[in-house]
Amino acid sequence: MKAKVMFEKEIEKEIYNCAQCGFCRVCPVFKEIGWESVSPRGKIFFAKNVLKKRAKYSEKMVQSVYQCMTCGMCEEVCQVNIPLIEFWESIRSSIVDHGYAPLPVHKRLKEIAFEKHNPYGELPEARGDWMPEGIEISKNSNLVYFAGCTASYRMKELSRNSVEVFGKLGIEFNYLGGDEWCCGSPFIRTGQLDIVRDLVRHNITSWKNQGAETIVATCSGCFRTIKIDYPRFAKELGLDFNFNILHISEFIDNLIQEGKVKFSRKLNAKATYHDPCHLGRHVKVYDPPRNILRALGVELIEMDQIKDEALCCGAGGGVKSQFKDLAESISEKRVRQALETKADLLTSCCPFCKLNLKDGVKKIKGADMELKDVIELVNECL
Repeated sequence: MKAKVMFEKEIEKEIYNCAQCGFCRVCPVFKEIGWESVSPRGKIFFAKNVLKKRAKYSEKMVQSVYQCMTCGMCEEVCQVNIPLIEFWESIRSSIVDHGYAPLPVHKRLKEIAFEKHNPYGELPEARGDWMPEGIEISKNSNLVYFAGCTASYRMKELSRNSVEVFGKLGIEFNYLGGDEWCCGSPFIRTGQLDIVRDLVRHNITSWKNQGAETIVATCSGCFRTIKIDYPRFAKELGLDFNFNILHISEFIDNLIQEGKVKFSRKLNAKATYHDPCHLGRHVKVYDPPRNILRALGVELIEMDQIKDEALCCGAGGGVKSQFKDLAESISEKRVRQALETKADLLTSCCPFCKLNLKDGVKKIKGADMELKDVIELVNECL
C-alpha cells in the first residue's frame, strides 16, 4: 500500500462526484482572491478537463491548487461528502509526481529538511536549546514530549511552557532533543512524500527505542500528522504504530477532569479562542482548550465563526511559506473577528497559528490584543 491518501482512480472518482453546487465557495482563499479558479469547485472543474485531455496543468492552475490552506472548510459543507482535505493533498502529490510541482519555496524547504531534519535550516543539535534549567527529562518515562520544529526554533516559549507545566504537575516525561525530527507535515501538505517516509521511519523508530507509549504534542500540525498520517505511512513501511497520541490541551484537560490539577490563581480576563484547523476540523478536538480556559476562570467570548466553521488563521498547507501576503491577509480577517468580541486575549493551541495571527495583528493599525497559547496561560496559573 502506497502512502498516498488517494490513488489516481480514487481522485478521478471524487472529481466526477463533484456536483459543482458552489457550497464550497465558503473557502477563505476564494473569498480573498475572488476568482472562481481558486474556489474548490473551480479547481475540480479544471482537474476534470485535465482528465478528459481538454486541458493541461498550467503554471497558473498549479498555483491555484497551492493557494489553499487545506483548512477543511470546504469538506465541512460538501453536499456529496467528498473527503476534500485528503483530496487536495492527493492532487498535490499527483502534481508533484507528474513534475508540475513543488513550488520553489516548498522545494527549498524540503531540501533544507533533508539536510537538517527541520525546514528552518537550524542545527539539529540545537533543537533542544530551549529546554529550561532545572527541568528533568526521564529516559525511563513512556511519555514522550514532541515539541515540533516551530516550537523548537521559532516559538520557543510554547515548548518551554509545556515542559514547565509537566514539571509543576510532577509529570515524568522523555524528550528526544536532536533525535526528534520534523514530523513531516509541511511535506505531506505540499505533496512531497519522498522525504516524509524518512522522517516517519526515524521518529517511530526513535520512539520505540525509548519505550514510548504516549506522544504529547504542543503543535496542532504535528499532532494531526502523527495521529492521522503516521499510521498510514507506518503500514507502508512495515512499522508497528501503537502509540497513544495526544495534543497537550487534551492531556491537560484530562488531568483537570481527574482532579489532578490545582491552580494557584485564576485569570481575571476576557478571552476568545481560535480553533486551529489541524486540531479542530481535522481531528475534531474542540472542547479541551475551552474546558481549560474556563477552569482558569477566563470569561470565554466566542467569535462568530468557531469550531467546524472557524476561519483558518491563513498559514496552513504551505501558504505561509509560498504566499505570505495571502496568509497574512486571511490572518488579518481572523484577528478582526477576534477584536469584535472586545476580549482582552486572543488564545489558540498551535505555534503556527500564534505566529501568523501575530502577523495579522501587525497589519491592523491600533490593534490592541494580546496573543497567548493556552499552555502559556496554564503555566501562569500553576
